[in-house]
Amino acid sequence: METMILGLTIFFAMHLMPTLPALRNGLFEKLGEKPYKGIYALISFCGLTLVVIGKGEAAFIPVWEPPAWSYVVTNISMLLALYCLIASEIKSNLKHFTAHPMLWGITFWSAGHLFSNGDKASMILFACFLVYALFDMLSANRRGAKPSGQRVSLRYDAMAMVISAIVYVGLANLHPYFTGVTLVR
Repeated sequence: METMILGLTIFFAMHLMPTLPALRNGLFEKLGEKPYKGIYALISFCGLTLVVIGKGEAAFIPVWEPPAWSYVVTNISMLLALYCLIASEIKSNLKHFTAHPMLWGITFWSAGHLFSNGDKASMILFACFLVYALFDMLSANRRGAKPSGQRVSLRYDAMAMVISAIVYVGLANLHPYFTGVTLVR
């Protein structure tokens, strides 16, 4: 579990840098845009890699027993998470309601997985992502983030929903290969 915690520390240290504008801007000015972004991406990738390896190596230590129906909550939250993530990358009306569609996607993903995973490593992993997403939304709002005032055609939202459903089915079928947990029954 130590490897996962080290990875989470590295990953979130990089992702929390925007909440410290003086540090971020100083590094950005000193290094330049491309080197800054390259180093940021490389360190974040290393942290995420350690998270994945560490989670895979972590012992299963039960903390609580999720209810048998918890997968329903997780499935619904995952569909919402995928919609938010996809809508954050294309034109969508979701951006009219929130400045943070990607962070809402992370919130739904992590909260849903917290609901259906009762082991210590999973709880640490998903709680860290949940706390980060909520904190980052508040921090971004304090720095002036606002929803887009622009409305777009509903076809973009429909497209995001269709893509979300397709990705959802794909992830549900591939889930056992990257987590060891079968979802499709």
